[in-house]
Amino acid sequence: MENESDARADIMELSDYVYQRTSSRLAGLTDDEYFWEPVPGCSTVRRTESGDYRADDADRPGTLPFTTIAWRLWHLIENYGAKRQPEWLGVKRPPGGFERDDPAPATAAEAIAVLARAHDFWQDLLQQLPAASWWAPLGPVAHEYAESSKAALVLHHLDEQIHHGAELGVLRDLYLHDRARAHTGSVGAEDVNHKDQGVRALDPGA
Repeated sequence: MENESDARADIMELSDYVYQRTSSRLAGLTDDEYFWEPVPGCSTVRRTESGDYRADDADRPGTLPFTTIAWRLWHLIENYGAKRQPEWLGVKRPPGGFERDDPAPATAAEAIAVLARAHDFWQDLLQQLPAASWWAPLGPVAHEYAESSKAALVLHHLDEQIHHGAELGVLRDLYLHDRARAHTGSVGAEDVNHKDQGVRALDPGA
């Protein structure tokens, strides 16, 4: 039991660390970066006729589209705060408004603020999940994953948080170099320094 409690604490600490790293990597994100489409036909977040913003459906048939920072950030927010998380973990909580079909953030600043709220939702959920329940099966609510443990679900989402955070960092570096090349034909010293800071934010040991 002691080892299980230690593992639970380690997972929760790592999840928080991953969020803090992603948050620092998003510092200074502009609306131009947020909506930037590196290639034609990206899935993104778009303004609808009603005036709110919604994420494109990236599950449409055919070749999967490339996605913008806006789309990936909304997907990460959903990963932290979707109503499936408390339902499958057996913790009673009202939905947080982070579903794929909910209105998405219209600006970079709003998206970063919503990501913080979704992370708080996730961390509170992990705190509320009793220690003894982490290793229990998800049960029928999880359908084909019924025999998987609740800890396995948490680890799956941690993997999602890690790799989507890394994707956001790479897109920011790509945007930086694309804009530098467009304006000067090369990357200036200030831009390289900015990039190096971003690399260290992704990996403090770099």
